Amino acid sequence: MAFTELNNAKMRLSLSSLLGPSSWTCVLLALVLGQGLPPVGAYSSENLLTWMQASNFGLQVLQYALNDTESSTGDEAGCLVEVQALLSSAGAQALQALRVLDAWGKFPQGLLYGHFTDLGNYESCLSSSYQSVGSAPKYCLSHIQFKSLLLEGIGSEALSLNIGTCIPSSCSAAQLNRWLHSHLRSMFGESGDPTEESDVLVQEQSCSVAQAAPMDGLDWFAVAIFACLGTVVLVATLLDYGKAAGKLIGAFSLRQNVPQLFATSTSPSPRVIPCLHGIRCLTILWIIFGHGYMFLLQAPNINSYEIVAWAQTPSSMLLQSGSISVDTFFLLSGMLLVLTTLREMEKNQGHLHVPLMYLHRLVRLTPVLALAVLFFMTLFPRLDNGPLWQQFTGASELCKDTWWATLLYVQNYAAPGRMCLGHSWYLAVDMQLYVLSPILLIALHKWGKRAVGGIVVLILLLFGCVFSIIMLNELQVFDRRGNLGADSPQMRLIYYTTHARATPWLIGLLFGHFLHTQGGRKARLPRWMTPLMWLLCLGLLASALFAVFPYTQPGAGAISPVAGAFYMCCSRIAWPLALCWLIWACQNGLAPGIDSLLGWYLWQPLSKLSYCLYIWHLLVETVNVARTKSSLHFSDYDAFLRFWSDFGVTLLVSLVMYLFVEMPVVRVELELLRRFRKPKVDPAAAVDAPVVPPATSISRQNLVDP
Repeated sequence: MAFTELNNAKMRLSLSSLLGPSSWTCVLLALVLGQGLPPVGAYSSENLLTWMQASNFGLQVLQYALNDTESSTGDEAGCLVEVQALLSSAGAQALQALRVLDAWGKFPQGLLYGHFTDLGNYESCLSSSYQSVGSAPKYCLSHIQFKSLLLEGIGSEALSLNIGTCIPSSCSAAQLNRWLHSHLRSMFGESGDPTEESDVLVQEQSCSVAQAAPMDGLDWFAVAIFACLGTVVLVATLLDYGKAAGKLIGAFSLRQNVPQLFATSTSPSPRVIPCLHGIRCLTILWIIFGHGYMFLLQAPNINSYEIVAWAQTPSSMLLQSGSISVDTFFLLSGMLLVLTTLREMEKNQGHLHVPLMYLHRLVRLTPVLALAVLFFMTLFPRLDNGPLWQQFTGASELCKDTWWATLLYVQNYAAPGRMCLGHSWYLAVDMQLYVLSPILLIALHKWGKRAVGGIVVLILLLFGCVFSIIMLNELQVFDRRGNLGADSPQMRLIYYTTHARATPWLIGLLFGHFLHTQGGRKARLPRWMTPLMWLLCLGLLASALFAVFPYTQPGAGAISPVAGAFYMCCSRIAWPLALCWLIWACQNGLAPGIDSLLGWYLWQPLSKLSYCLYIWHLLVETVNVARTKSSLHFSDYDAFLRFWSDFGVTLLVSLVMYLFVEMPVVRVELELLRRFRKPKVDPAAAVDAPVVPPATSISRQNLVDP
């Protein structure tokens, strides 16, 4: 049926016929082919192909390959043969050859509104069946640099156009770089010097082919580990249903662990701080949301100019100052460590078993982290592909050199710019503080207030240390252009380091000691003091989040080192102090409504997953942005939608890791300790003792758990 006849027939269809499946197929096919539009003429498909060739960027660039004298000899000569065959086939309008050229990106439309990227058609390039001399196509992403800006305030001193290309796989990135240079030189005039006016960068790392690299021994080792883990859980679950599983095997049973995960408690207890569940959950959601925004800002957007306007809004400060969210975890870590340890020391006449304390922390943190490192350096790069895949997942190669630093928790000093998992610096800082903690814990137990004074002095010394580091190195603690890379001096000196991050943790120690001495007694304050303390709390929170907001406005200069040093040092004191009041107010009935929200019992299952959520969320977000195959649109609503997709997948992965790894390891550890320790009570009474939930610096369920 001719197209016009199909259109007229479609208009004559009755409602009943439209409901039939075959009719729907015809309608959808007609819409895909562009029916429903008035005819524009009798242009043939050959005319369409001619138009495509006339405006094809790839065809224009590859013409310069024919005059590439540097490629006429050696290994690169075979590339020219394939390019000649490709151009000849395209001249004959062979569809397979035209598909290779059609996969090239074009000059980005909407450049003046911040659209700097045209990725072309990645899938069309690599799925093409065109094969001239034995070499399939290869996709490469080119970066064309211009020194002068067309837009003010775009946030960079150079303009980079990113254009996808599709060439025979026998051709190298260096050859493509020369051809792009030649094309731009002819476009800008022979007198133009491309090394001064523009620069083209094509690297082999930004190229990909359809054929995936074969799996090596380490990849198969990772597959075996995950397969064995799944098998153990499956067997343990089946044995548990048959009542044949012992304590150790039963620790891996889903039949036992799933109820443990979703178990909640609403019974009041002086040993439990319910609001910590809500604080922990909201903090991990904030971190996931903030990292999702970070990836969206790094992805190619068709409206990058909107990012400049967004960065000048007050709401954006929740993300621009989002790094302070981790200080919440440091505060909770120090506070819970003191509360649990001092209680145990009082029971044991002041004795602290330090080696067992270290082993306890390693056993509970390392398994999930080690599996994440193994997965990231082996199977992770094979999950998907795309034009940006190498750009975002290339960090997995760093694991082959720095995995040991991550598992030893020293990556923040040993490899600050080359960390295997970029967000694992937090675990390193927390572990190093934990290693040093026995000194302070013993001092607090023996000397009480005098030790508190010593910790206050230590906080002041760290204040001066960080302040002097910023001043001596003239560091920019806040860059509204977002140019602080992972290996920048700011990150290496004041973001990753333990001495620069210890203040909230030390404040947590002091607050935990205060709660311990209070002993669960309800405090009474004068009526006028409660609203005053709430005003002070809100003021501290607002100052930590919005103090640098004036520096985001148009025409504002860069923040001075002195102002930046004061902001950095004071914000890491103000934020934890405000949270201390919030927690204390919830515990003492001075936060009506807030304590009910933060202490909501449904936070408890998510709180148990918070450690796995933290470890795995960045891997999920990396996959979601790295598989991007076309430019995105930036807006708060788009970021909100992306958050739910990131969080949903992360929640599923975390659920598996918790049930398969974190919870079983905890139960095995407790069972082994129960067997090797001499019981102080009747063993029969301890058989059905409840399983203590996993304890980490991020995921600690209550104050009973050390």
